[in-house]
Amino acid sequence: MKKRAILYTYDFEKLATLAQSLVHEGWEIISAGATADFLRAQNIAVTINRSLDARSIPDEGFMKILRMVLSTGRAIHSSQVYEESFINLVCVNLQPEFHPIQDFLEDNKSDNCIDMNLISLIRAGAKNYSNVIVLTDPDDYEEAIIQIKTDSMTSKFRLYLAGKALNLTAAYDGTCSCSILKQNNGINYPEYYMVPFKKLTRLRHGMNDHQTAYVYTVNNQIGALSGVKKIQGKELNSNILENCFTAWKCISLFLKIIKNPFTVESKDCNDYPFMTQFTPAAGSVFTIAVKNVNPVGAALGSDLLDSFRKTYACNPDSLAGATFGCSSVINREAAEELIKLDFRAIIAPDFSREAKEIFSQKRDMRLVIASKPISEYYEERSIDGGLIVQQPDRNLFDRWKVVTQSRPTQAQADSMAFGLMVAMIAKSDAALVLNEFATVGISTGNTSRRRAVRYALEDAAGYFQNNVNSGDRNAEILVSDSVIYFDDRIRFLADIGVKAIIQTGGAQNDEEFIQFCNERNISMVFTGIQHLAI
Repeated sequence: MKKRAILYTYDFEKLATLAQSLVHEGWEIISAGATADFLRAQNIAVTINRSLDARSIPDEGFMKILRMVLSTGRAIHSSQVYEESFINLVCVNLQPEFHPIQDFLEDNKSDNCIDMNLISLIRAGAKNYSNVIVLTDPDDYEEAIIQIKTDSMTSKFRLYLAGKALNLTAAYDGTCSCSILKQNNGINYPEYYMVPFKKLTRLRHGMNDHQTAYVYTVNNQIGALSGVKKIQGKELNSNILENCFTAWKCISLFLKIIKNPFTVESKDCNDYPFMTQFTPAAGSVFTIAVKNVNPVGAALGSDLLDSFRKTYACNPDSLAGATFGCSSVINREAAEELIKLDFRAIIAPDFSREAKEIFSQKRDMRLVIASKPISEYYEERSIDGGLIVQQPDRNLFDRWKVVTQSRPTQAQADSMAFGLMVAMIAKSDAALVLNEFATVGISTGNTSRRRAVRYALEDAAGYFQNNVNSGDRNAEILVSDSVIYFDDRIRFLADIGVKAIIQTGGAQNDEEFIQFCNERNISMVFTGIQHLAI
């Protein structure tokens, strides 16, 4: 009895080889639409069944096909099995896609975008996997051909194919669910957290050389990952990829917040309300160096080279093996300086032709182009047996409370906002010291908030000792991602010239700290919002 196969796919990869092998074995190919056109162009005989091409409610023809798939090899209503109605193989795949909400809104003129026919066909094949071969992934065609030719189709392989089929239908349903719920209610926490991730590529290795790792992507073409392309260098490993995205996350924050004008409601120490307006950094270039998912230097500069040199000066020893990120196109002048250093990767919106030629002398250095800003809906962190899901931290502050008699100058306020942006992507507890829109002291990943501030101040003191050409410049701004507890060690900040502080506020000895700042003409701002990150 002739065997029958349904072939109806969006992905034509390896499809001709599969169809030709089936025809050679005497199978009948049933298809329709673009798939049938493709097969006929390959001179493969096809039986057309237009019910496969239906896009709305299944017609009787499609229901007949569905019953054939479910009844293959089975006695449904009697002990007799009718072989002439068998479908022995279902090769169907589709692409789970995020859709705008209007695509789901059904009216009298158009149907919504929820597929019923193809998903039902895949599920039916998976349900009857002991009798029907269900193929949804071109990577499985070769093994299926071998087992069909040798008449050695194993139950283990059939079950494996059914599992992949259900994996695809679950991804499709999850994609539709996410599209509807996210767009109807904004960021929300559905009863079942289903965000379909598609396997994209294997990494060179995981965090350590002995660990394997893959990248999975949300297949919606709107996240930053869809705009990332490596154009030179070794394959990425998980650590370098995370460093690239940490750098790009901070660059995205810069492009969204600091580069544009914004204001915040403010009060002075007498509760007098006013508005603090921040100067847009539209003419500046932002650069950042990241290592082990933490910033080791960051700066704003009048041009790329100026910004890079300030970032480099923060801690040259820590830049070996780091990832460098930039908000502008990497030009020839910057490339000539960057190639001298041991950066593992450089991520930027693009590289000039001259820069690419220069970097080609160092083929191991990874060059990564990022064309889309970070736009995550959720942040996920894996724990054994589950996930912690939260909204991303995107807001610098909602209020600006100047608690000291002295207000920060415009330049100091702008620098405070810039420093807090960098602190947001640093692992907590974190503190930064800045001078002229550049980090001169960084302390990240501390288990003590007191230690974070003290180490950042000491790091800044070391910076000025090592940079004898710094002249009269001081460690002007202190930034903390959380509350600062005042103690005798913090008094050191006045000795290195700190003139403005931004922190969460809320410590028991805030008043003592405020009095200390007033005596030394130091401005201090409480935001009431912390930016802890792990």
